[in-house]
This record gives sequence, structure tokens and C-alpha cells, in this order.
Amino acid sequence: MKFGFIVPLLDEYDIEKAYETIAKACKETKANFDLIFALNSKLSAVFTKIRNVYVENKAVKAFMVDRPVDQHKLITLAMEKCEDYDATIIYSGKEEMNADVIKAFITSYEAGNKIVYLKKVYRGFKKVATAIKSMFYKLGIKLLGVYKDINAETDIQLLDADVVKTINQLPGKNRQLRTLDSLLYYTTDIIHLEVDSKEVINPNYNPKDKTYKKNAVVAGVSLGVGLVCAVLSVVALAVKWNWFYMIHVVLWLLFAVGLLLALVFDTRKILTHRAGKNVEPSELVSLKDKIEYYNI
Repeated sequence: MKFGFIVPLLDEYDIEKAYETIAKACKETKANFDLIFALNSKLSAVFTKIRNVYVENKAVKAFMVDRPVDQHKLITLAMEKCEDYDATIIYSGKEEMNADVIKAFITSYEAGNKIVYLKKVYRGFKKVATAIKSMFYKLGIKLLGVYKDINAETDIQLLDADVVKTINQLPGKNRQLRTLDSLLYYTTDIIHLEVDSKEVINPNYNPKDKTYKKNAVVAGVSLGVGLVCAVLSVVALAVKWNWFYMIHVVLWLLFAVGLLLALVFDTRKILTHRAGKNVEPSELVSLKDKIEYYNI
């Protein structure tokens, strides 16, 4: 049994610690592995270090693209090299590598699960806040009718070889979609990890691009307009302004529409992180023409 590990990197990263953690977890579970570092264009120094440190280690592989790209594109490119592994484990470079999570993934896979997710569990106020956000997000997903989403971590997960092959064969517009619950009917499992609510995630791995900002602005404006309409109606009733009743009806309708739009566009904003942007095959071909490979 052999696992392929994909670690997409957008910024500096402790590659040696990551390798040691994976090696330890796989040794304890008696599994073989290859480790593929997928690097953004600015990480030439890291790419050189990988080639120097692991010059005699065939298990460590890497490639570097020639331009700035997001994490989703790096994962898509790396997954095309992972069809021969029994399963692939994606582990974002924004996260600290966790040997217990890796061992839990492998154990779950050996038990027959084809897709294994990680779900973070928080304590205290953040747990409540996360639960509320998740509730509204799930409602937004239903309104959009996109797909079911268990709202687990899309940056850390295990995918069986058949799942990887299926994703690689999807049309270009779906290549980045890694929230797979209703697209792929494979047995799944969720690994829960309790984390510190003060944990800081590298902001370089969550860039607020134009799509994110547009959705955030529309969501904020919609909510603001809706609340203003509701407040106007309440104030008018409180001070007994002589308004025609239809004005109040229109204001409360605008309030309802504002809330609905705010929910939908806030959900779309979150999806830009979780599912990534659409990637056309032509863009992938262009990227692959200029990739520098090591040991692949």
C-alpha cells in the first residue's frame, strides 16, 4: 500500500519537518509513501533546497510553476501525478503537519473509506460562532442548489485512487471542486481534530481575490440596505408618521430580499475559498508547458 502526499506551497515552509512527520506516521502504520511539494513561482529557493536536501531520496518529489497561482491550481496539477497511488492525502502548507491526523486517515482508509475529511472542533465562544456560521452556510448552499457540503476542511483530506481518477476526468469547470459529497458516491469518513481557537492560519493561503471581494461587497450592501429599510419602517411606526401601509410592506419586502441576497453572496464568498475558481483545460496546458519538475 502506497500513499501520495500533496503539499501545495505558496510561501516559505519547513519541508524537513513535514517530511519527518509523514515518515513517522507512515512508519507506525507500515505504509509506503511519496511526498510531492507543489510550489508557487516565487519559491525557487525552496525548490533548490528540496533538490539539495533530498537528492538521494526518491520518495520526495517537487514541481514549480512559472507564475503566481492559487493553492487549488497547484493541487489540480499535482493530482494528475497521483493516479498510481492507492490513495492521495492533500495537506495544505498553511497547516502544521499532524502525525495523528495522518495515521487516522490511513486507518480510516484501511477500514474501507474512499474519502476521508478532517473537521476542526473548537472550544468556547469560537465553537458557538463556528456552529452559527455553519448553519447559515448550509442554508446558503441549499438556496444556491450547488451541492451538499459537510463543511469540513477542504485543505486536508484523503482521496482514494478511484476518486483521484474521477476528479482528473471531470470537465475543466469542475477540476477544482474538492467538496465532493454529492458529486462522488464513495464511502466517506470524518476525522475530528480539536484545535486551539487562537490558532493562526497563514493569511497567504487565503487570499481575498477580486471574486471574494465582490461577493463580500454585495453581501454587505444587501444586508445594509435591508436593515435600513426595516429600521425606517419601525421608526415611522414609532413616531406615527402618516405613511401609506404599502410603503411599510415594500420596506419589509426589501428587508427580506436584502437578507436573502446577503446570505447567498456570503455563501458564494466562502465557496471561493473552499472550491476554488473554475480552471479551463487551456489554462492547465499553459501551466504545464512551463513547469519545472524534480524527481517526477
